[in-house]
Amino acid sequence: MPTQPLALTDEAILRFFRFSVVETAAATFTEQGLDTQLSIERGVIWLIHFIEFEVLGATLDDPGAASSEEFQVQLTRETKPTIVGYDDADLIEKYQLQIDRATAIGTDAGPLYKVTESPKMIRYVPAIPFAASTLFVGVAGTSGSAGTYRGRVGYTIRTVSDKFFFRVASALIG
Repeated sequence: MPTQPLALTDEAILRFFRFSVVETAAATFTEQGLDTQLSIERGVIWLIHFIEFEVLGATLDDPGAASSEEFQVQLTRETKPTIVGYDDADLIEKYQLQIDRATAIGTDAGPLYKVTESPKMIRYVPAIPFAASTLFVGVAGTSGSAGTYRGRVGYTIRTVSDKFFFRVASALIG
């Protein structure tokens, strides 16, 4: 029985877009634009099903009393000057790993620690459509050591019609 070759736009095939960004210096916001080779004009878009994040090489040191240390990484549709909040329309997703230290309680008790970690894998149902030619990864930490941030985006490719393209273009123009 002959098999049918896979087409570039086969929607049943899960693909991975991997990224790795290194902070240029400790406690410094660093952003890198990554080429997705997408263009809605070519009639294909991504449907993002999940995003995974990983922080390597940097350590959360012992923060001083009543302070914290953290690492953050974000994926955005547009370039940004710093880590953005969840209310930013260009934010696709972000990941945060943080440790907080409370003040000492009494004279014979040590400090209390609280570690906050965002999910490392975020799944989307339904999938998020994405058609930009560049995906921006921004990273920042407050630690004394620079970190390496890696991740991957799980997506399928979908063809879009000219009618869909013109609807999106006219909505953007107003």
